[in-house]
Amino acid sequence: MKSIKHSLSELNINDYLTSSNVTGRMSFKTEPQLIEENTVEDPIIDAAPNIVQTINVEAAEERPLVPSGDGSDTQGQSITSSDGDSTSQAQSSNSEVQQEPEPVDPFVGSVLDNPSFTNPNEAPIPDPNPNGLTANYRQYEQFRTVSNHHLSKNLNPRQNATLVALVRNEELFDMLSSIQQLETRFNKDYQYDWVFLNDVPFSDEFIETTSAMVSGTARYGVIPKDHWSYPEYIDPVKAKQIRESRNFANVAYGSSESYRFMCRFNSMYFYKHPILYDYDYYWRVEPSIYYSCDIMEDPFKVLIDNNKEYGFTLSMTEFPKTIATLWQTSLEYFQNENVIDKLPSNDENLLGYISDDNGLNYNLCHFWSNFEIAKLDFYRSELYENYVDYLDKAGGFFYERWGDAPVHTIAVAFLMNRDKVHLFQDIAYKHTVAGSCPLDDSFRKKAKCICDPSNDWMLSSGSSCNLKFLEFTNSEKMIDFNKYHTAITKKNEQVQQSRAKQLDEKRAMARLRTEERKQRAEERRKKKIESKNNGSAAAARERKKEVQAQRARHREGST
Repeated sequence: MKSIKHSLSELNINDYLTSSNVTGRMSFKTEPQLIEENTVEDPIIDAAPNIVQTINVEAAEERPLVPSGDGSDTQGQSITSSDGDSTSQAQSSNSEVQQEPEPVDPFVGSVLDNPSFTNPNEAPIPDPNPNGLTANYRQYEQFRTVSNHHLSKNLNPRQNATLVALVRNEELFDMLSSIQQLETRFNKDYQYDWVFLNDVPFSDEFIETTSAMVSGTARYGVIPKDHWSYPEYIDPVKAKQIRESRNFANVAYGSSESYRFMCRFNSMYFYKHPILYDYDYYWRVEPSIYYSCDIMEDPFKVLIDNNKEYGFTLSMTEFPKTIATLWQTSLEYFQNENVIDKLPSNDENLLGYISDDNGLNYNLCHFWSNFEIAKLDFYRSELYENYVDYLDKAGGFFYERWGDAPVHTIAVAFLMNRDKVHLFQDIAYKHTVAGSCPLDDSFRKKAKCICDPSNDWMLSSGSSCNLKFLEFTNSEKMIDFNKYHTAITKKNEQVQQSRAKQLDEKRAMARLRTEERKQRAEERRKKKIESKNNGSAAAARERKKEVQAQRARHREGST
């Protein structure tokens, strides 16, 4: 087998593709010139100009990424060589991609692993393939593995799962913060893959920087254009008029077009992305999130070992304006005679969690999907696929502002047995205004938590639905739940009493100010009348004097 060395300096950086309709990034328009056994300095890597990449091209082009299917550390993909031998990814990484010498800085040590640099504009979108990416598609994906010193030597067993982030180039530093949180608190001991998805190609800076921070393989995919645009049955002009109308003026993301594309993608397309066919479970990660405790158990393993298919940390109520017709549209699908007989019974599903009147109305509770860990096959099921397709044709993603969170929640509630859904009470997660904190004093010490349990969203917020979920599913609460529930309830009562007292004081002050204004108004009225009366008397005296003066002049003239 022929071994070749090449350097990025052989390629013109200006030739990077700026757009793509499929997964793949940092691909080039033309094949690079490969120079046999020739070491060339790389101007991109200023800190270590003598580093080159040694790539076994034939092996790299042939390797498929196919889950082993045995359920044990299935993330280790196999590489098949020309002589038919198969080795694990870890074993082949030294022969396939080597760095000379091992860099000190993991940033410059990140390795580009698509030696063919095939033009992604020509890549086919493969049919759904449960056994992994097709050989025809694999060559168009750009991925990256980190240098050896960046890896932990004592890895825990992994599941066939990945971390997934839908993120824009301009969110790089917010994404780096999220990566740092998860790597430090969890993934450094597991090295699960990271899959980054974007509706436009990732920038070189994004790929270089993120791949230097992750502890596993970083994979970068561009979303197919059909998955991030208007379908033919949606009128873009009408959609624009609606989102810019007064009805959505004071609604979060109410006027945003891209937010609607994102919600539609997360509802009906993310699990169809070719990269994700290599995995069984996914963990959704957003920019600007915080994990305040170490994650003591592998959440993927927790779900799998307990036969769960969906996990969350936070739930809350949705803005009613954004989903005005979502519930009725959903009922039209789930009550269809071809669907209803295939659903779990109301004694088994979560309908009672999202409806307080046996399905007549939606109580707005939804799992906050910016954190969710779930089995991908659930979304690929016929019932779910038909459901989101029905929603899509109803137009609510664009003519209203249906979010992927209520869509996922309603689907899980109708299609999944309630015992398949898990609330991760031991994961301290925070995003924007809402955050969870484990209600177990001993656990927080072990997990090096820095969160305040008195601020736990479930107990401190009136819009949380976590407690409703625990009670509806008869789930066991954390050991110190009652202590904090009592304390927070008392605190809330004190806050309410304080607010009521302040309100009473404000009302009393308002009444006092009203009385004072009335008194001042009455005084002004009296003064005005008095002034008017005084003015009239003075005018009368003046007129009398004038009459008398005229009479006197008249008498003098007559004499």
